[in-house]
Amino acid sequence: MINPSILSASLNNSLISIKGAQRIIDLASLRLATGKKVNSALDNPQNFFAAKSLGNRAADLNRLLDGIGSGIKVIEEAAHGTKAVEDLLELAKSHTQNALDALRAQSAPVVAVPPLSSQILASNPVAYWQLDETTGTTATNQGSIGAAVNGTYLNTPTLGAPALYSDAVSSVGFNGINEGISVPTHAQINGSNQPLRTVELVFNANTTSGRQVLYEEGGGTNALSIYIFNGSVYVNGRDAGAWGPVTISAPIVAGQTYHVAFTFDFPNSTFTGYLDGVSMGSAPVNSVFAAHTAGIGIGYMNSGSWFHDGVQGGNNFYLNGRISNVAVYNAALSAATISDHALSVTGGVKVSATDQKFENILDQIDMLVKDAQYRGINLLMSDDLTTYFNETKTSRLETKGVDFTSRGLGIKRTSFATEDGLNGIIESINNAILQVRSYGTTLSNNLNIIKIRNDFTQDTANILLAGAAELVDADQNEEGATLLAAQTRLNLGLTSLSIASQSNASVLNLFA
Repeated sequence: MINPSILSASLNNSLISIKGAQRIIDLASLRLATGKKVNSALDNPQNFFAAKSLGNRAADLNRLLDGIGSGIKVIEEAAHGTKAVEDLLELAKSHTQNALDALRAQSAPVVAVPPLSSQILASNPVAYWQLDETTGTTATNQGSIGAAVNGTYLNTPTLGAPALYSDAVSSVGFNGINEGISVPTHAQINGSNQPLRTVELVFNANTTSGRQVLYEEGGGTNALSIYIFNGSVYVNGRDAGAWGPVTISAPIVAGQTYHVAFTFDFPNSTFTGYLDGVSMGSAPVNSVFAAHTAGIGIGYMNSGSWFHDGVQGGNNFYLNGRISNVAVYNAALSAATISDHALSVTGGVKVSATDQKFENILDQIDMLVKDAQYRGINLLMSDDLTTYFNETKTSRLETKGVDFTSRGLGIKRTSFATEDGLNGIIESINNAILQVRSYGTTLSNNLNIIKIRNDFTQDTANILLAGAAELVDADQNEEGATLLAAQTRLNLGLTSLSIASQSNASVLNLFA
């Protein structure tokens, strides 16, 4: 450290000028290197924290843009699916009109469908609980196994409840709290390996909320089940982790009667679910269904089972509703047979060749709707979409989902053998087309809104970033000029210091 007292004023001034110039050079170099004139709160607290707040909000908005972009794709896929559904509806309408014209020319066949109980017994079930008892505690098995798998009514469910369809005698009502039917294990059902299995039943649920078991056999390792879960009916199977659990489902509504079934077909490697005779989907299987000694439950879960979302234990998940005609086969019934069984529940005539074309179109509508999803969100299968436009989620747009399956659209599956039946189908298709077009307009409006808000959000984020930059970013031209001036000043200071030091040395020599 040089003591200023032994330096001349000129030397001292030169040193101070050099230090000042060097500080300016260091500061300008830092600003040029970082591009910012405020690099920390020490430089300018007010600008630093204001810019940080603006930058944080811009980052939040940029993260929102990902969700907004995903929402745009969800709606675009739904709009794409809506247009395709409308095209298929027009095709179904054309086909039905042709059938009506043919009927008027006396060319339409009429084939009556036998009662469901007759069809079930003709298909040789190993177990068939018609559930038409009016008293007692026993649910009688009419299948080939006989009394060995008679069921036991638990906690007095309502016997002799109203029939679920026109040809039925009665049904059994369950309270959703503690009532069900317990069925003992048997080698032909769950005590041996089975390569083939079909289970079917008729039900009407008072509510579709929560989880309600309609039929289940098995437990925490191997299981087969039919159940309701939050607005949909599921068929499910799992075999010790070799395959499953599968997730096959379709939406249902409370207070409506349905026929539901599944087939397990190991030789053809398929597990298929049906609702009212129409396939809900299939899943692959790769082994016979192994023995499973846990009990069988109708209207509740008996000791535990597997579901699409994992294993559950205990006696639980009681049905609030009615069941009848529960049948178990050690065979995989054909799709046509299951369709005939369902028609006896839903009413109408047996599907003729002409009708089958109509059914195929409706099946394609159902499959197309299931495929019209983006990243797990399907507006055409009743999923809702919420798109948020600000970081506090107070600005948003709700896009409500719809059920655009053939059932959800209300398309009638009635007789092709009468003019009234065909006219009813055409009317239901016209109503469905109006629904689809109306929803397409809603999607178009929401899509335009979201795109406008997307642009607004993006622009807002850019404005925030620009504002933050104005507070802390350095002017490169200004800082470059400052650096050059400081370097010039430094050079002049060094030159001045050199001259002053030489002059000071000369003075000292005079006293030597």
